[in-house]
Amino acid sequence: SPSPTSNPLPARHNPRAFSVANIVRTQRTIQRNLDRAQKKEYAPLSDRRASRAEEGPPPLVAVVGPPGVGKSTLIRSLVKFYTNCNLSETTGPITVCTSKTRRVTFLECPNDTAAMLDVAKIADLVLLCVDAKFGFEMETFEFLNMMQTHGFPKVMGVFTHLDQFQTAKNLRKTKKLLKHRFWTEIYDGAKMFYFSGCVNGKYLKHEVKQLTLLLGRVKYRPLVWRNTHPYVVVDRHEDITHPAKVEEEGEGCERSVAFYGYVRGTNLKEGMKVHLIG
Repeated sequence: SPSPTSNPLPARHNPRAFSVANIVRTQRTIQRNLDRAQKKEYAPLSDRRASRAEEGPPPLVAVVGPPGVGKSTLIRSLVKFYTNCNLSETTGPITVCTSKTRRVTFLECPNDTAAMLDVAKIADLVLLCVDAKFGFEMETFEFLNMMQTHGFPKVMGVFTHLDQFQTAKNLRKTKKLLKHRFWTEIYDGAKMFYFSGCVNGKYLKHEVKQLTLLLGRVKYRPLVWRNTHPYVVVDRHEDITHPAKVEEEGEGCERSVAFYGYVRGTNLKEGMKVHLIG
């Protein structure tokens, strides 16, 4: 006869076998997870820019930082890399071709609150220059607060004056501290570039190349302020007053000035009132 142990146990239905230990706590956990998932959802912004990069205006790369940190040197180095031309002054927007189908406009932001506010609205990419020997300054944090108000564009850190450190240990320690603070202010994993020294008033070529490689493939996202405001970054302006009128009425006559630049954001309609800044 078969042994009693070989018989399988009879199937029993136990409703509590797969239940939870504490019903109220489980309800709260589920609700909390749903709330957290809800916070992550957002309505994607419509991208009003041209589908092909060469058809639309070039992206605007703003170089921002306190005085004496190396903003002009950075623009001169980038222009030299792309065009092989030496730039004496970095005045106004400077547009260069980075490839056969891609252009970039560089703009140096003055150390002025009004200018920083305007640049925060229009920049597609911000190169945030920081003096590594001195550390972060108040102007840097002010600019970050301004950007948060108008939709945060892409930000990359550029740390200069690394050649002033005497020992490699101090340099490593400072880099670690700067990275931690920069990632706290922007987001974890934000790109950072280190420029160690200058040769003939420009940064080292292999360090500039690292930055240009990323500038060539970075993608820009649409921002709230730009989707609701048309604006023009003026590349150049001309006085188109008739010379005969200037001769008749002298220097104090009414002038006609033409501004040239790409319309960005939304469409600029005829007869629109324009706010002129500067």
